[in-house]
Amino acid sequence: MEYAERKVNAASSCVHGHRLRNLLGEGCNWSALDQSLWWTDIEGKCVFRWDDNGKVAAVRQLPNRAAFVFPRARGGFVLGFPKSIVITEPTFTDFSQVAEIEPHLAQTRVNDAAIDPYGGIVLGTYNEQSREPVGGVYRIAPNGEVVTLFSGVAAANGLAFSPDGRIMYFTDTTEGTIRRFALAPQFAGLAELGPLAGPNIAPGSPDGATVDIEGGYWSARLQGGCVVRIDGNGHLTDRVDMPSIAPTCVALGGEDLRTLFITSRRTRQSSDELLRFPESGNLFRVEVVRLADCPSVADFSSGLFAVE
Repeated sequence: MEYAERKVNAASSCVHGHRLRNLLGEGCNWSALDQSLWWTDIEGKCVFRWDDNGKVAAVRQLPNRAAFVFPRARGGFVLGFPKSIVITEPTFTDFSQVAEIEPHLAQTRVNDAAIDPYGGIVLGTYNEQSREPVGGVYRIAPNGEVVTLFSGVAAANGLAFSPDGRIMYFTDTTEGTIRRFALAPQFAGLAELGPLAGPNIAPGSPDGATVDIEGGYWSARLQGGCVVRIDGNGHLTDRVDMPSIAPTCVALGGEDLRTLFITSRRTRQSSDELLRFPESGNLFRVEVVRLADCPSVADFSSGLFAVE
């Protein structure tokens, strides 16, 4: 296979773990506003925070499963509930729906998401009942308008943007190809380019992702037990082997933006896998030489997302 033939650089000699046992850790994002990593345990219905002093806290139990949490530029957060996008204040007690997603499809829920270069959110859905590609990918503009970007999706993941804002990345985990789209200014349109990488670029299947300042695409490899970096030419440059067989999402952060954070899951793992990988469900971090240059705070300064 392709990944067996490549020689890659070790991004770090040590992966640090934080014992959490998330059922399904996901949606991790670094916030420059408070120098913290935010993420969710989807099945645990909880929001977590890691600060730059190394402290981890379960911030709030939620009334519903949330696939992602984004800090708002003017306070509060945006959450991705299964069928809706909501905004909430810092205490996570009151929730205001701003968009409904696929209300006609009982089998899908909101899954992966990324903040786009123009302050909107691009998100995709996940079919919880089968591998049938009935879901889609959508954009919520800063004014709350919802636009369908494309359909035919079973498990949306890997959403990220290049540092210059010209390329959007996406993968359907069930297929494994990391796709690229040319992004028109002000998100006026998308045009699909050739793929960045095929399913056999590394072990496992592609899940959550982020992009560094050099344009390197960091991909969590679900059931592959690793995180890999793929450069803009589709070459595998770095690989981080994980103490979990199921890393789920990645984010670059920390004071100097050189820390790679990785969430993972325990749910849907066999008893044998949990015995071999007892740290599954934990948060991990590893120091890398790449720098992040991705938008990490939703610039919802007008319309429905504005703070009154």
